[in-house]
Amino acid sequence: MTKATFFATVSPGIEDIACEEVSDLLGCKATPDIGKIFFEGELESVYVLNLKSSILNRIMIQLCRGEFSDLDDLYRLVKDLDYGWIIDADQSFAVRSERVGTHSFTSIDVSRAVGQAIIDSYREAHGRRLKVNLDEPDVEFYALVRNQEFLLGVNTSGGSLHRRGYKVYMHPAALKPTIASAMLRIGGWKAGKSLIDPMCGGGTIPIEAALKVSGIPPGYLRKDFAFLKLKIFTEDDFWDLRSKILSHKAVECVAEIYGMEKFKQHLEGAIRNSEKAGVRKAIEFKLGDATKSFEYPEGEFDLVVVNPPYGIRMIPGGSPVRLYSGFLKALKERADGAVLVLITAAHRRFNEAAEENSIEVLEKRIILHGDLRARIFKCKI
Repeated sequence: MTKATFFATVSPGIEDIACEEVSDLLGCKATPDIGKIFFEGELESVYVLNLKSSILNRIMIQLCRGEFSDLDDLYRLVKDLDYGWIIDADQSFAVRSERVGTHSFTSIDVSRAVGQAIIDSYREAHGRRLKVNLDEPDVEFYALVRNQEFLLGVNTSGGSLHRRGYKVYMHPAALKPTIASAMLRIGGWKAGKSLIDPMCGGGTIPIEAALKVSGIPPGYLRKDFAFLKLKIFTEDDFWDLRSKILSHKAVECVAEIYGMEKFKQHLEGAIRNSEKAGVRKAIEFKLGDATKSFEYPEGEFDLVVVNPPYGIRMIPGGSPVRLYSGFLKALKERADGAVLVLITAAHRRFNEAAEENSIEVLEKRIILHGDLRARIFKCKI
């Protein structure tokens, strides 16, 4: 089998968690970077990662990584590569560029220089000019310029893997499934444990938990992976592997998973999402207020994972201080001794509420949820 170097994009703040997942899935060591990780593996690892990764956003085959001074350097670095093993002459391509730092050029300039270098390289090697299609390319190249570092890869995922395909109902403040999965890993979620999300919204956290313990790959609903158009991969091989992976899913979920939500509209949406994901029978949904201990489901909980309102989208007059304090007080009554993993952008308010309710903060980390700077807390209730 052919070895390759890969990098994968990930929400900044959980790179180490993503490295752990890749190590578990491929048995290789991954190295964290800012918003991405690097690792090596067989080319066929693309199938496994795009299907089974719950934390990565996009998986790229690394083509080039080096230092540069100007756009001419970028052009030379890219033109020196061979692209015949990735793209056929009758296929189209596009370059998506990202630029970080201070430069005398824009990301559009980077795309233009990289694109021209790919065209010139291919024409010299194969005598054909590749077509550019910025809207629906067959092959998508990713170029990153960060200060004086340059990174070029080919996208094997297509759209971000956080788009699982099960969200038929969109909560207005939905958590990315990739971040929800990272929070579950931080909390040590596994089969045989019990979990509750007391403010489950559209059900992302309990659904991701159910997918994990049921052995259902997060990407199983997707059929638009970019690698299906890359000439180095065979569609039949992928579909065969997918069938084998799905045949190993658990007959029944060996865990107790609860999703509670105050608003009926969101709860109904969460149920619909769980049905689409194929895990409805694994989750017990309940209408209830997270600040009222008597409304929680019966039983004990090992893990509480939650994405509460931050105050940004709360109704006028709403206070995250009162919400967090009431919520933690209810948890002390219903889940004493459990582990709590919580994400919020109102971190000072949560710290105040945790101190007030004698909740021990074991770990915290900064994470970017979209453009929002948030924190993930791991606590002992």
